[in-house]
Amino acid sequence: MSSQPNQSLIDGIRCLQYLVTSGRAIGCRELARLMGINATRVNRLLMTMAAIGLTQQDEQRRYLPGPGIHALAAQAIRGSALFSQALPLLERHAPKDIVVALGVLWEDQVIYIYHSEPGSQVSQALAGFHTLPAWQSVIGMALLAAETDEALQSRFSPERWQEMAPKLAQQRESGHVVWRHEDGELSMAQPLGAHNAAIAFAGMWDADEQQIAPRLAQLNQLTAQLVTPAA
Repeated sequence: MSSQPNQSLIDGIRCLQYLVTSGRAIGCRELARLMGINATRVNRLLMTMAAIGLTQQDEQRRYLPGPGIHALAAQAIRGSALFSQALPLLERHAPKDIVVALGVLWEDQVIYIYHSEPGSQVSQALAGFHTLPAWQSVIGMALLAAETDEALQSRFSPERWQEMAPKLAQQRESGHVVWRHEDGELSMAQPLGAHNAAIAFAGMWDADEQQIAPRLAQLNQLTAQLVTPAA
């Protein structure tokens, strides 16, 4: 048997991920451009997934996630050790006065599993935040730092790389990223080891060093709880 990856399976999964993250009905040609593959191939993949309920078409023959996506989502949540372990811990221990986010990296995009804001309900925090390019996210910086400079420079423009490099270096040197944004917001993130995810605090404004230290300690403590296997 061949040990080579099955490209059709890879393209099918990528196709479904792009469709779901688009947040709208999308045509085959547009989806093909986003994925960088042939439109005929994308159409065939979407039609195949429609046969098992994972996709469906609207009146303009654009594609949307189908009813089968709900079953897949429920099964994925049930099978995710990260999700099942993190949710109760975040409910109990995440600070309530700032933004707390848990995200994973997918094709240089950050997908948020959890994103809470002060006063929000847990139901609003679950997968309720849009995706972000990794270079715009402190979670993205924390996770991209695990890759080599050579691999990253091949995917990002020289200008983008110059913006990213100091944050990547900070993660590699200190184990976390603290990012002062131009508008005065402060965010920080720390990876969760084998989970290939990161936890972040954000929504802190004009914070000085005396305010940063206890928040970092709080982030470290929450990270330790999230990476400790459940008893």
